[in-house]
Amino acid sequence: MSLYSSRSIGQFRQSGFSLLEVMIALLIFIVLMFVTVNVVKNQREYDHLLENQHYMAQVKEAFMTFVKVNRFLPCPDTDGDGKENREGAPNFECTLYKGTVPFLDLGVATTDAWQQPLLYVVNEKTDANGVLEIADPVESASYFNSQSAPVFNFNTLPIGELGDGGTFRICDELTTTAMGCSTATPDVRYLEENAIAVVVSFGENGSATWNAINTGVTGASIGLDEAEAENMDGDQDFWQAISSQRAGQKFDDRLFWLLGSDVKYAVISSGGTL
Repeated sequence: MSLYSSRSIGQFRQSGFSLLEVMIALLIFIVLMFVTVNVVKNQREYDHLLENQHYMAQVKEAFMTFVKVNRFLPCPDTDGDGKENREGAPNFECTLYKGTVPFLDLGVATTDAWQQPLLYVVNEKTDANGVLEIADPVESASYFNSQSAPVFNFNTLPIGELGDGGTFRICDELTTTAMGCSTATPDVRYLEENAIAVVVSFGENGSATWNAINTGVTGASIGLDEAEAENMDGDQDFWQAISSQRAGQKFDDRLFWLLGSDVKYAVISSGGTL
């Protein structure tokens, strides 16, 4: 081999990359890709949360607009057509007290940021098992009476801490267990004890949550934390939590609730009388 050829090979070896250098470069590339993917994923999740927050605010406002125009709250949509479902004869009670938001009646988008419907539960005495209550202005079920509305008046329950068996309670994030949310234990903290209606978006895992509701499966069996499981189990308790304060758990449900006072104010502010 000539001297010239020997030097060329040496220079090539010196100017090339060793296997270790290639592996280090590849590792750096993988780390950067991982960080980039997670940043994009977190940004997308944050954008969804903001979008959903805006959507929920629109839905709540649509409920108040509906009351201002019609003088009553709609029943849940139980067949997915976007319209409330009522019985076809007096007292025209709600077909069921729980279902989805009647988006066509309210004039809002069909689904939340994750393309899932919103859970909508109303005073339990409004459905076919409470045919007398919806026509009785003493009962808070009368907020949902569509006949000669408004049927309710200034004295209609709930007033202050007074309520009836058909209303809902919302626990706050400091309530530590589902048992605490459902019973009067020392750790229970209620944001509200007499909501006449509750609307829930189940967040990113909404599809799995709705599937569990429709098939009768418990929230725990599909990996929901206690707060999310409480919001889909069909009882009168709901849980408002914040993910950053629930260690090791991810809570992204968003909910709002309506009070009798909200409905009364909507009627009065639009020129109606009680």
